[in-house]
Amino acid sequence: MKIIEIDLNYIADEDSVIALGNFDGVHKGHMELINKAVARADDLNIKSSILLFNEHTDNLIKVGKKDIITTNQTKFEILENLGVDIIYLINFTREFMAYTPKMFLKDFLADNLKIRGVVVGYDYTYGFKKSGDVDFLLENKDLFDTIDVINQISSHGEKISSTLIRNLIEEGRIKEANDLLSRPYKLIGEIIHAKGLGKKMGYPTANLKLVDNFVIPRYGVYDTDIIINGERFKASTNIGTNPTVEHDGIKIEAHILDFDRDIYGEIVELELLDFVRPELKFDSIEELFDQIAKDVLVTRNR
Repeated sequence: MKIIEIDLNYIADEDSVIALGNFDGVHKGHMELINKAVARADDLNIKSSILLFNEHTDNLIKVGKKDIITTNQTKFEILENLGVDIIYLINFTREFMAYTPKMFLKDFLADNLKIRGVVVGYDYTYGFKKSGDVDFLLENKDLFDTIDVINQISSHGEKISSTLIRNLIEEGRIKEANDLLSRPYKLIGEIIHAKGLGKKMGYPTANLKLVDNFVIPRYGVYDTDIIINGERFKASTNIGTNPTVEHDGIKIEAHILDFDRDIYGEIVELELLDFVRPELKFDSIEELFDQIAKDVLVTRNR
């Protein structure tokens, strides 16, 4: 798979079928689009491609930085596994925002990127103020050899969307979110030094400083796996403010089972598998660590 950083003046050197969307999370709905693009490209004996933005488009349109479900690097790995040949990576600029729907379809896709086939969701919008839609795309079908429109993909009667998955994560409904993602929701962070209270009480923790603005799950304890340099370990992880002992911001603390190595400074992946219990404030440190012992047992017996 090739990852090509482009701007609006880039001219592709090969034809492709492109899947279009924000692909935040690369969930089951997105996978339908991507699989169709890969299959259509095979039919035409050309490459399959994806257009990705360096940042979520909402970061330029709205105030504040949008929390992400997946980093671009994770997206790259997923897309490669799905058989995508080319990722076109572009900055979502004000110049791009000003493109009319016709400019986006003809000048950018057909002429510059040499797109012969387009795959979109039924509600895909594009162009200035999102004024372009599927109907306009179909009105301009002469620009492309094929156009595929994917209908709504639902789970239990509800549309699968990045918004739905965000809400599930924030509510602690991790197993449901994971089902819609087709994989565990993952946080990525650097292991940093902390106060060491857990170690003193027999439950040392790896404390994560997140590398990006991930969606933060409901505060509480989670059954997790932690991946360190490609090795996978069970971990009981607390996400929250530690109300029993301190109140100075959100912490992500993973007690890694049967593990005793110095990993400070390492970048690790934390896969959330299930919600164990909500965050609680205990009357004493002893009560807290009695509960931690029970939490760890849940993960050990998984």
